[in-house]
Amino acid sequence: MSGTLALATSIAAMDREALERLVARRRPQAPNSVLDPIGLAAELLRPDSIARAIAPLDRSALALLGDAAPLPDGAGDADGTGDAGGAGDADDAAARVAALTALGLLGAEGAPGPEGAPRASGTASSRTRPARLPEVVAAVREALAERAAPAPAPAGGGADDGGAGAEGAAAGGGSPAAADPADTDAWFAAGLTAVGQAAECLRLLRERPGRLNRNRTVAVATVRAAAEHTGVAPEDVALAFGLLQRAGLAAPVAEEATLVVSARSEGWLALPHGARWLALADSLAAGLAPQLRALLGVLPDPGSDLAAAAARLPVEYPLLPDADRSAVAAFVAAAEYAGATVGGVLCPAFERLLAGDREAAGAIVAAQMPPAAPGVYVQPDLSVVVPGPLAPEDEADLAAVTRPEHIGVASTRRIADASVAEALDRGRSAAEVRGIFTRLSLTGIPQPLDYLLDALAERVGSIVVAEHTGDEGRTSITVSRLDLADTLLVDRALQHLQLHRRSPTGTRLFSRLRSEHVAAALADARYHASGASADRAPAPPASPSDAAPGAPGPSDPDALPAPLGALVERVYLAARSEPGSADFTRRLELAIRDRSPVLVTAEARGQRHTFTLLPVSVNGGRLRATDQSAGVERTLPVSVITAVESV
Repeated sequence: MSGTLALATSIAAMDREALERLVARRRPQAPNSVLDPIGLAAELLRPDSIARAIAPLDRSALALLGDAAPLPDGAGDADGTGDAGGAGDADDAAARVAALTALGLLGAEGAPGPEGAPRASGTASSRTRPARLPEVVAAVREALAERAAPAPAPAGGGADDGGAGAEGAAAGGGSPAAADPADTDAWFAAGLTAVGQAAECLRLLRERPGRLNRNRTVAVATVRAAAEHTGVAPEDVALAFGLLQRAGLAAPVAEEATLVVSARSEGWLALPHGARWLALADSLAAGLAPQLRALLGVLPDPGSDLAAAAARLPVEYPLLPDADRSAVAAFVAAAEYAGATVGGVLCPAFERLLAGDREAAGAIVAAQMPPAAPGVYVQPDLSVVVPGPLAPEDEADLAAVTRPEHIGVASTRRIADASVAEALDRGRSAAEVRGIFTRLSLTGIPQPLDYLLDALAERVGSIVVAEHTGDEGRTSITVSRLDLADTLLVDRALQHLQLHRRSPTGTRLFSRLRSEHVAAALADARYHASGASADRAPAPPASPSDAAPGAPGPSDPDALPAPLGALVERVYLAARSEPGSADFTRRLELAIRDRSPVLVTAEARGQRHTFTLLPVSVNGGRLRATDQSAGVERTLPVSVITAVESV
């Protein structure tokens, strides 16, 4: 037995908006072949379409689809993802039925209502009742059997239920973190650490785009290189890259398989640390899976346990694909890393973001995050102790002249020859670099730093590497002093460059190697070289992906592609093309599609006749069919047909 007719009846009763939502969510694979409700029903009952539609449903919704118990009548507003505890409530069940009907997983049977009668959005008319679809029932049962889903919690279980085992603890939210919501008061420590590490990774990406794997994940080599440069553990670097992508601050360039910064990155780096965290947390909140949101509740209670909700996911959503479960696990890890949760429990600020109250979240952040530190402590060993988050401009200046060693609420950085030299190469003068340390250091400038700044100011610019197109070689090295040129020529560490010059007293040297190789060799030999080829590559162009966190992507269901929009129009008009006889027409169209005979009852002038017919076409309000028993072809007005039944 097919559910095509029942689903077509339900589809025909939908208004245009409900039909658009159905098509947007189910995305028929062959939209151009769909001409009417019967055609759309056939598309939606394809096994692959059903499998995609039932995968994100909770076990209560699956029970309604796969159980043989009678379905409740009625309809209501619902999202179809309520918890199991309300499955016995009639209103909740009716609302869930309405949601499943709107999703095309339940049909309708019974006599259609009179033409023009009001209909609920996405539901059949008042004289029909919901009907299970055999194809969906079979798909649900088969999928559950393959998944070997965990047994449901005992009836009546919940937060007060002392359920047995780990499942009972997860259902009741009984994790140690959830038992003590005050533990989340220290959320800002993880939050500040994540913000600082993400900022450091973003600055590195601005200079050196990351490499991506074929599946668009960040390559291990990129993660390791970033970890070495920033002093952050590789697993935290991977989480920081993930946060940057979620927030739209970094985006992949598919053609080049690289990860680059977006145009929004500079604006984010200019924000104070509290606003930076809010931007990252906003993107996390926008990416919360609907299944997790349903388990947490629409408005989370204080101490809501995200980790416990994630642990409960396989029980409540047994058909959720492995990729979605992995995404949920990644989300939980990202939330913990960012300080949105502490021990799995939502922090107060993130709770308010999930509830849609960004103003309250901002107030919590402002009250609980420490203010900007007034400066740093520069040590004689050239280490820099940063006692807290700095103002954005101070942080940028310090990052330009130092290298990170540890990033946290309090951080440490290192002043090195290379870090100061790079700042000088990038256009900062020696006086500007000295001014940065004079302004930020709460302990003044120690003698070793003073000596380093003087030495670098004298050395920087003394060796300039550039590309060369003459016969002498591919690279020229311009040296400021003759004695330094003589030293470069005899240095054994540079012999492989095969340096030479035009005259014995010349200060311009040449090499047949490429300029980047020459610059790297000079750096390895502890000669500071500058020039276009010796400097780091300029920042890549900003990514075109500049959407706000959580903004709809190309798959936004509100913007149907043209083929799907045309499908909606055809189905909507076809459903209203035969006023008063649409149900009979759909039965006949289904018989035509299946090439199956039907019993047709027609009544005219007080006489009733029943024929066994093989329908050929329904056109212009008339049925053309073959009467196989009589061996003739009959043509009947659809208006005189009073019943159409399967043989």
